Amino acid sequence: MDIKTICELIETNKQELFELLSNLIKINSESFGEHGNEKTCAEYILKLCNELGLSSEMYSPLELENFEQSPDYFPGRNLENRYNVTAKWKGTEDCDKLMLMAHIDTVEFGSESSWDKSPLSGEISDGKIFGRGSGDDKYAIATCLFLIKLLKNAGLVPKKNLVFNAYCDEELGGSHGAMAAVIKDPCDIIINLDGRKNQIWHCASGGQVVTYKYRVNETVSSAEPTAKAFPIVLKELSKFGNRRRKELEKNPYYKGTIIPETSMRYNEIRAGNNDMDKDVGLLKFTFYTDKTKEEIWDEFSKIDSVLQKKLKALGITSEGFNAETRFFHYGACDTENAEIKNLVDCAKEATGEETLVCGSCLSDLSILLKYGSANTFAYGGGRDFSEPGGPHQPNEFIECDDLVNFTKKIAAYVLKTLF
Repeated sequence: MDIKTICELIETNKQELFELLSNLIKINSESFGEHGNEKTCAEYILKLCNELGLSSEMYSPLELENFEQSPDYFPGRNLENRYNVTAKWKGTEDCDKLMLMAHIDTVEFGSESSWDKSPLSGEISDGKIFGRGSGDDKYAIATCLFLIKLLKNAGLVPKKNLVFNAYCDEELGGSHGAMAAVIKDPCDIIINLDGRKNQIWHCASGGQVVTYKYRVNETVSSAEPTAKAFPIVLKELSKFGNRRRKELEKNPYYKGTIIPETSMRYNEIRAGNNDMDKDVGLLKFTFYTDKTKEEIWDEFSKIDSVLQKKLKALGITSEGFNAETRFFHYGACDTENAEIKNLVDCAKEATGEETLVCGSCLSDLSILLKYGSANTFAYGGGRDFSEPGGPHQPNEFIECDDLVNFTKKIAAYVLKTLF
C-alpha cells in the first residue's frame, strides 16, 4: 500500500475516527496531580486493543521492578491506581521497532459554567469534536487505534513490531506513565504524540511548577492586607520570567515558536482561600528554561532574600519557594536525526503541509529523551494552549480536518517505517 492509498482510506473511513475520539472523550480521565481517573478509560482502551487482536496489557508504573528507586520518581501521585495500556502489533520479525504513545489523562474540567457543552460531551458538530481531551491528548489515542484497525483490515502485516502505549500521569508534571512505557518496552524509535500542530519537538525544555507563599504576621479579618503584597512579589517574579524569555529567545531550537513568549505563566494567584487562611498569599507558576535545576533554584534563593526584606516592612513573612512538580531537565536529540527527516518528508507527501522542527514546551519529552532511544521525539496535532477552545481551556475542541491530516501523516510514516 502506498501513501496516497492509505490517505484515501482515511478519508473514506474518517467518521469512524471521529466517533472513536468522541467515545474516548465521554470517559472521565481527569488528573488531579496526586491522583487520577485514568482507570476506566484505560480499561476501555484495553478492550479495543484486545478486539484488534493485539498483544495487550494494562499495568501500573509501580509494577515495574525498582521503579520507585529511580532518580526521576516523584512521590505522592497515587500510581497504584493509575494505569498504562501497552499493545503490540507483532511483525514478521518479532522485535520492537516503533512506539507510538499518547497520554490518557486530561486536566480538570474547571468551572463547567464556562463550557457551552459538557466537558464529556464528545459532540461532533460544525467540523469540530468537543470535550476535555479532544486536543490533549485523546485525539492521538484515537489516531493510533483507528490506524491500526485500518491497516489490519487491509491485510497488512508489519515487518517489525508496532508498539502502542496509552499512558497515565502526564498532566501536572507527572511523567511516570511515560517513563514506565519506555523502560518496559524499549523501541528503536519513540514518538510521543503530544504537541502542537505541524511541529516536531526534538528538544525538551527544562522547567517546573513552583509556588511562592507568604503570611501576614498579625491576625486579619480580610484578605486585603495579604493581597497588597502581590505587586511586590509579581515585580520580582517578572524579572525571573524575563530572564527565562531572553534565554530561550537566544536558543536556536526555539526560534520561530511561541515558547519564549510563554516561558512563564501563572497558574494561580490567591490571597485567602474561601474565607479561610486570609493571612496567606500564594502564587503558583510554570516556567520553561534551558538552565539546570541548580542554577534555577539558586535564583529562587536570591529572589527570596530580596522579598524577605521587602515583605518584612509590610509585616509579612516569606515562606519561600516550593516545588509542586518534578524538575524537567533540558535535553535534545540530534536535529539531523534520520527519523525526524523521514517524518517531515512523510507529512509533506501525505498532506502537503510543512513541519517545523523545534523545541517543546514543558512535556514528557524531557523524561523520554533520558530513558528512551536516540530516536525519541514528539509530534502532535493539537492547537495552542492560548487559543479559545485550546488544550486546558473551556470548550476544548479539535478541528475534524486537523485530526484527519494528523492521522494521514502518522499513517504515511508508519507505512514507510514498518511495511
